[in-house]
Amino acid sequence: MTEAARTRIPARTVAAFSMSAVVAGALTTPLTVYLPNFYASHLGLKLSAVGAVFLAVKLLDIVFDPLAGGVMDRTRTRVGRYRFWLLAAAPVLMLGGWRVFFPDKSAGAAYLGAWLFVLYVGYSLLILSQSAWGAVLARDYDDRSRVYAWAHVVGVTGALAVLVLPSLITTVGGKDQAAGVAAMGWFIVLAAPATILIAALGTPERLTPKPRAPANWREVVGLFRRPSMLRLIACDFALSFGPGFTAPLYLFFFHQARGYTAGQSNVLLMIYIVAGVVGAPAWAAIAFRVGKHRALMAATGLYAVAQVAAVLLPKASFLLMAPAMFFAGFVANAFVFLVRAMVADVGDEVRLETGRDRTGLLYAFVASTMKIGSALAVGVTYTILSRIGFDPRPGAANTPEAIAGLEACYVGVPVVLVLAGGAALFGYQLDARRHAEIRAQLDARDAAEAAADAGRGLSPR
Repeated sequence: MTEAARTRIPARTVAAFSMSAVVAGALTTPLTVYLPNFYASHLGLKLSAVGAVFLAVKLLDIVFDPLAGGVMDRTRTRVGRYRFWLLAAAPVLMLGGWRVFFPDKSAGAAYLGAWLFVLYVGYSLLILSQSAWGAVLARDYDDRSRVYAWAHVVGVTGALAVLVLPSLITTVGGKDQAAGVAAMGWFIVLAAPATILIAALGTPERLTPKPRAPANWREVVGLFRRPSMLRLIACDFALSFGPGFTAPLYLFFFHQARGYTAGQSNVLLMIYIVAGVVGAPAWAAIAFRVGKHRALMAATGLYAVAQVAAVLLPKASFLLMAPAMFFAGFVANAFVFLVRAMVADVGDEVRLETGRDRTGLLYAFVASTMKIGSALAVGVTYTILSRIGFDPRPGAANTPEAIAGLEACYVGVPVVLVLAGGAALFGYQLDARRHAEIRAQLDARDAAEAAADAGRGLSPR
């Protein structure tokens, strides 16, 4: 039996672990597409105010991520390290989701900012604990691609479910946008405790080295500046900021610029998301053959092609746009899970060289870059639309210049940024061969330390 076969995580464990991604996936589309639009168009907040609130909250949340990641690295409880924080995320998500998705009509920028921050704290706890737990759960280079890919697929099903609900309510039920947003809220509030509990009870948590002293600022800077981690941070920022530009503009772009109805736009977005069910396992298989960083670089080039197609196809041509959106979703779904799988490899490299487990802190770095990118996207795009005179109200007549500016934001900026993200991985050294060497040395050292502890009558690490 090969080493890969011995370390391959059973399918039932992967399935249970992946359930923790349902709510994370379900929150992605509302936070980037629907909620900014809802608070601007339905509740009447100014575009610039909505953009500023989302930017400010995400910047605050970015400060929270490294603190939470550092605490997770030092946590040791009877229920485990990452299991504890995953369970803690559920009530925070429920409270924040209830207040953000069910606002009073008088809710203003202060209300949105306060409760959006609570929701993002729960989201951070969920993402950080789930990502770091995956790194401990799967130790093999290729098996990590598999575990994170299937967690991503389950996250896609959550995103799809939360997208189908408002479509059914607004298209079939004849309800307004507020009813669709409320349906998303109900899904998140009810799914959070159920799916997190399944993941917590069904996933084993491997014993890890005893917690060390907290990382000081010098060590944090050192981790950030590691060549492998610095490339991943730069790549992740570009791959978040670029596609992040399209999310808050999606409904405006497809309605006002391309002439699609609200129902057609929702279906196209659904097609884009469904593509992830096929895309994530396919890219995991590609990564198995060529390596994770090479697969990610190839995906960035194909994304540029897909993005340009969105503006070159004839307007209101649903039959042509549908396969184009599927291809775009297929490609874009490589970004998040491959970066997360690569961070797990860096975590092993750090532990071998320093003797310290900083997995939570490393995932906090990429969580922060992802949030910076998406936060800047909302703040920058809505500010630009406001400056060029774009009117977000349903049925508003916009000038050709405003529409041209909208199209430039939706297509041009993401292409440049995503290609830059792929370029950041040129020269990346932590491939399958190097990771196998690291893993062999770690396993030998862990076994020796466990034997020494047993000889002294100490509890296992």
